[in-house]
Amino acid sequence: MDETLAEQKRQDALLHATLFAFFVSGAASQPLGSFIPFLRETYGFSYDLSGVLLSCQSVGNLASILLTGFLPYAIGRRRSILLTSVWMAVAYLIFASGLGATSLLISAFLMTGVARGGNSNFSNTMISTLPGERATRGYQLLHGCFAVGALLSPLLLVFCTTRLPGFGWRVVAGILCALCVAQIVTYAKMPLPLETGKRSVKSVDKSFLRQKEFWLGSAMLFCYISAEYAIVGWLVTYFQDVGILNANHSQMMNSLLWLVIFCGRMIGAYLTGKLSRSKLLVIDGAGMFAFFLLMFFSRTAVPAVIGLMGVGLFMATIYPSAFAFGSESIRGNDLGCSIMILCGSIGGVVTPALVGFVAERSGIHAGMGLIVMLTGLLLVSILLSVISVKRTEKRKSGLVV
Repeated sequence: MDETLAEQKRQDALLHATLFAFFVSGAASQPLGSFIPFLRETYGFSYDLSGVLLSCQSVGNLASILLTGFLPYAIGRRRSILLTSVWMAVAYLIFASGLGATSLLISAFLMTGVARGGNSNFSNTMISTLPGERATRGYQLLHGCFAVGALLSPLLLVFCTTRLPGFGWRVVAGILCALCVAQIVTYAKMPLPLETGKRSVKSVDKSFLRQKEFWLGSAMLFCYISAEYAIVGWLVTYFQDVGILNANHSQMMNSLLWLVIFCGRMIGAYLTGKLSRSKLLVIDGAGMFAFFLLMFFSRTAVPAVIGLMGVGLFMATIYPSAFAFGSESIRGNDLGCSIMILCGSIGGVVTPALVGFVAERSGIHAGMGLIVMLTGLLLVSILLSVISVKRTEKRKSGLVV
């Protein structure tokens, strides 16, 4: 009995530390899209270069996710996450300094991606070590905390830039740098689950590669991350440049989006066990596609904002549900979590830059048209996954009979 209670306390401590760390990751990873207008104004960046900067974060994220699938087996989980997370603090130190050399800012965006990838793989792996429905609920809470951080940092940016015109965004960068240092301290002290097996790359369990659920979950994550990165990266610029909202109100849209996403993820945590994962995914995919169409075709503020809120509400539980869908075959497997996140993140490398290239040549509205296609592909991938799983269940039922 005492051992069970002690294990529950350890799991609670692990969960709370992981939730805080991912809150910081959300606060530091997501405002880069909100920073783009200030970087363009301060340093005269084009749409092309702005899109490249956003994709640089995705490149760093992609490389880090792949690296952290193997690194824990070589140096251990704690050293691995400390090695990757420190770069977020370094990047925001560069932003706060006001240095505007293109090569330096490209390096900084790459650094944020490296840290984000390490944070994502580590946090999702830690939640996957929790038992049963606690893991499913943990994923919803984890990404809910990410959403809280993501909605608060743009609000802080609006507050500081309104009162400190010209350099308020650099003050926010300094605050986020300090928050990233607190995250590093948390990683250094948090209790970690026992790492079983030999510490070598050759000992990695790769049996998940033969599981259909793993690849279906990865496909959904690919489509979702492609759409999310493009939406979050270009949302502020789109509303501002199209003229639907003024500059300050456009900045608020990122916070509004993440506020709705947070509410949606808390609703998702409540619905865990009450509504099947397949039904939730289908509802979310259809809702996200429909409301993005509403936002895309709107030319006035009210329907555009309603569309954005609908997008946030329905996209809220897609990532955690899709990840939970595929993670049943990779519990506690650093490499399995890494590859699944990697598959999802590949689209995040290409899409922000692609939207920027199209916007530079045909206008920002045409660039956002690419995201319409992405949300449609996401819905298709969800439907294919749900149908495939139902067919498998029917075949198994037939064998039983």
